[in-house]
Amino acid sequence: MSGTMWAVTGVGSVAPETGAGDGDWFDHRVRLGPRGYKYLPAAAQYLLAAAREALADGGRTDAVPADRRGAAFALNGGFAELFDTMDRRIALEGGAAGLSPATAPYFAVSLLGSRLTSELGLKAFALTSASPRVAALEAVEAGGRALAAGRCDTLLAGAAEHRLPKSPAGDGEQGAVALTLEPRAAAEARGARVRGTVAARSLFVPPGRELPAGLIPGAVRRLLSDLDTEVEVHHVSDGSPFGSAVAAAVNRAAGATGRVTPAGAGCLAAAQALAGLLTGPPGTRLLTTATREGHAALALVRTGPDPYRNPETSHTSQKRGTH
Repeated sequence: MSGTMWAVTGVGSVAPETGAGDGDWFDHRVRLGPRGYKYLPAAAQYLLAAAREALADGGRTDAVPADRRGAAFALNGGFAELFDTMDRRIALEGGAAGLSPATAPYFAVSLLGSRLTSELGLKAFALTSASPRVAALEAVEAGGRALAAGRCDTLLAGAAEHRLPKSPAGDGEQGAVALTLEPRAAAEARGARVRGTVAARSLFVPPGRELPAGLIPGAVRRLLSDLDTEVEVHHVSDGSPFGSAVAAAVNRAAGATGRVTPAGAGCLAAAQALAGLLTGPPGTRLLTTATREGHAALALVRTGPDPYRNPETSHTSQKRGTH
């Protein structure tokens, strides 16, 4: 196969239950600890909680030196409320001197995981992707490249969002997803339970340009080059013409009609879909997401008795063209 499939040994997810009101579904004192987390931005709180879940689920860090533990995170609008507050304070309420020392350190999206990397000792590198809606799959792709290049021995990939300011209570994406990834040999050596394997690719077409005829089929072929089993297709779509064109091209290339899940305001929907596929029944699945700005990303997920090869598909009885 062209492109390495990475073992996913831990999956963590935090999200409000259906019907939960804004602000009353996540208590940082219960989920994180009674002291030290009050002023951590909400999206960063969610991400830290999801990361702890992923590690408790089987993710590996303790046996790996801190300088060999990497991190790749994703965020779109999760800091918007914090940034609006900072901008208003600087412009209308006395300048930068009025910023809170507790929240001022989070002046950029790249600082989403700063508390997390410090607390968990992830010192190889920390990347943050913010591409609209595809950032979560980009984080998996970038982290996988770092693993392949030998920049780390284990990777924590995560995505988080908090609802946009001035949106109705409970509206927008809230929560986080975290995955721990490592090479197959390392997972086997420690006898880890492997949730599944994953590989991701991303691409970009500038707005206003036609989708090149061979771009999507080429990306699908690179992910599925050795596959001799049926593949399910899942789309997270914003309903834009570009997103619809990408979905249609993927369906043709994969020989399957994909299920469609509406995209949210940020990158969390794709991350949640990925976590759902990794913890679902055995199968081989292709997850795609695309956005009106011209970004697109694809992730191949395998689960089952042997997720490194073609997993058993008899349990799913899913066939091409039936979804």
